[in-house]
Amino acid sequence: MPRRKPKSKPKPRPIHKPTGTTPEEVPNTIDRISKLPDHVLHQILSFLPLKEAGRTSILSHKWIHVWLSMQGLKFYTDEFANCGSEKFISYVNAALPYRSKQDLQVFKTFLLNDSPTNLAASTRWITHALRNDVRVLHIIIRAKSSGENVILPRPMLTSRSLEELGLFNFPNVNITSPNVMSLSQLKTLSLQQMPVTSAFLETIISGCQRLENLNLHYCWITCSSISSRVLRNLVVENCEIRIQWKNKFYICTPNLVHLRFNQKYAICWPPEELHEQYHRPFKQDFRHLKLDVPNLKSLILGGFWVASEPGAVPFFLRHSPMLEMLTLIYSKGTGFGEFMMERNPVPIRSDLCFQCKKLTSVDIICRKTDESIEKLTEVLMRSGIANVNLTVGDLSVGDDSLKMLYDVLYWVQGQMFK
Repeated sequence: MPRRKPKSKPKPRPIHKPTGTTPEEVPNTIDRISKLPDHVLHQILSFLPLKEAGRTSILSHKWIHVWLSMQGLKFYTDEFANCGSEKFISYVNAALPYRSKQDLQVFKTFLLNDSPTNLAASTRWITHALRNDVRVLHIIIRAKSSGENVILPRPMLTSRSLEELGLFNFPNVNITSPNVMSLSQLKTLSLQQMPVTSAFLETIISGCQRLENLNLHYCWITCSSISSRVLRNLVVENCEIRIQWKNKFYICTPNLVHLRFNQKYAICWPPEELHEQYHRPFKQDFRHLKLDVPNLKSLILGGFWVASEPGAVPFFLRHSPMLEMLTLIYSKGTGFGEFMMERNPVPIRSDLCFQCKKLTSVDIICRKTDESIEKLTEVLMRSGIANVNLTVGDLSVGDDSLKMLYDVLYWVQGQMFK
């Protein structure tokens, strides 16, 4: 019988010598992140919640310097949503003294008008930022209830360093028109959910001689005109334009380059003698507009002016001979506007009369097509427009100015110191 081969013994597993026992075997532990330039580290910390960014100061002496030299502070993110006003105020009061000798580029916080104590505290924060030559200031005005009168802090209206100011109103309060406003360096003003009266707007225009960008979002406009010779960019987004019977809304901006006019609806209040006959306000049409925009190069027109008043398109084109870019946003308004009386819309004429020699293409954005869009597309092409690009889908149009305070809008509506 053949012999069986003896079973081979299993080979012993190699015993690995632990690393790090000698200097030659110490792994590479160089801190490469800390060697980055400060402005790069500031950018990294800007993506963290403010509390988490502050906790990086325990990493090393280097990171203490990074935290203390951050040039942007934002005190209204969702990390404070579940804390009460007392804890929020205590946190801000404790954080700001460490920044007493550091310049600020961006500062975003609340103006708490719900109690005298909170108002005094938030006013100190804003004053602190202005003393440190802040350039970008975004303020959310928080009142106890709707309809209250709020006076803006005087240092915020006389700053010599402020280049951008954003005011967000929550809930709806009345901003007392300042008697004096002198912001010599202000270039951008963004107002959201704010009442815009004639007196308020005139004070802004006269006190901000370098104002180039004016952004109005969800505002209540009761003034009859927007007039400025230095304004270059104007955004009127989902505002209520409230004017009297047979009056016109006048946009007089000879140096305006970019206009975004996206309205769900406009309102015209009937005169006293017609109140009994007409119980509801009228929807306005483009015949109540007056334009002086001879140097306009870019126009985004949407909402009410395109969906309900298609005849407004040639009206805007006739007043914009230098136009190079045109975007039409087709969306019908809902809500309060549906309860207003309809005016007879002016139909689109087949023989549009306008001269825009530099306008070669038009972008139309809509959720779905219908006969009015097809007719508008056909008429534009007959009028010499080489390309009409129709996009069916998302109605949003990229515009950084619209994101001024949108990052806080949804959180404020659902949270704000429960």
